Amino acid sequence: MTVAACLVVSACTSSPSDDTRLLTAEAYADKVHGSWQATMFANFSGLDLQGIWLEEPGPDGAVELLTPAEWSTDDDTHVEYVHLHAMEVHGVDPSYEQLRDEWVAHLNNDIWVATRNARDLMDEGIVPPETSDPELNPEGVWSMDAQLETEMFGLIAPGLPEVARERATFFARISNSGLAVDVSAFYAHLYAEAFIESDIEWLLDRAVAAEPADSRVAEIVDNVRTWHLQNPDDWRATRAEIAANHDVDPEWWGSEVNFAVTIMALLYGEGNMIDTITIAGLAGWDADNNMTTAAGLLGVIDGFDGLPELIRTSTDIYFNEDLTGDLPREDSVSGIAQRTARIGEQIMFKSGVRLRNDAYELPLDAGVSG
Repeated sequence: MTVAACLVVSACTSSPSDDTRLLTAEAYADKVHGSWQATMFANFSGLDLQGIWLEEPGPDGAVELLTPAEWSTDDDTHVEYVHLHAMEVHGVDPSYEQLRDEWVAHLNNDIWVATRNARDLMDEGIVPPETSDPELNPEGVWSMDAQLETEMFGLIAPGLPEVARERATFFARISNSGLAVDVSAFYAHLYAEAFIESDIEWLLDRAVAAEPADSRVAEIVDNVRTWHLQNPDDWRATRAEIAANHDVDPEWWGSEVNFAVTIMALLYGEGNMIDTITIAGLAGWDADNNMTTAAGLLGVIDGFDGLPELIRTSTDIYFNEDLTGDLPREDSVSGIAQRTARIGEQIMFKSGVRLRNDAYELPLDAGVSG
């Protein structure tokens, strides 16, 4: 176990062997809570920024960080909320037919583009993954839907990047067939290993190493990292390179450009939550989604107790204004986090992780090649 990993896992104890790392149950719950809280904060702060800065980034000072009386439903969170519910009702491996039923019952409002198309196809009797078939759902080839709806699968597979990738891919194929599926797996990998390491460059190295040789995802990450090295103090210069090379999709909610922006924000933010959120917001395109994904990753690293005070002390209320069916209209972020951690423990045990002295023994190199 590295010193860095031990520092990240707040209640780290001596490892029983060189090929495992220990994550205490308390630290795991705190990190899941931190991720959900940071996600809500970034999502709400970015809602009014999406799609307003396209040709150029926003001016300094234009991102207002908001702390409302309650977090409201948005596609960044409530698709995962429904998936969490599905895993509680049907077990941690729900079928596509069961997920179709949960979407029909609970996911009918405030969904867009490929997600909206997938939901409408369900009303025609189409079952996932056919709901993302390129001929039936052509926007799913290039849109970013899945990559903003699947980060939770890293939260429920701490230290298990291969498991996180498989689960994110399975759920991503409900709405998407293109790059967003691979980005979903990449993000889930980052989240899974953020439970045991805080260094962004290390996390990117690990996730890139797990990509296939011809990975478009790895190519985009490598490009952004190169521009970051060339312009280490000027994220706007890198943003210009991203615009010239990766703004290739029909609309500003395309997968490629927004993925590149999120990686940029993580690199230039250097682990600082507020700086990272601000850069992701000012960069433009689908700003709220990029802010949310980056913040959720840093929330894992920081844990709830390590969040900036502005975020840590903001509301715990989650209001389901757009969900339908029998799900509660009002929930709590802390409650959602506790339920997520319970599912995560089930998946860890299912994957062979053992609990020793109230700490999970996580395999050091699970699912990572290279």
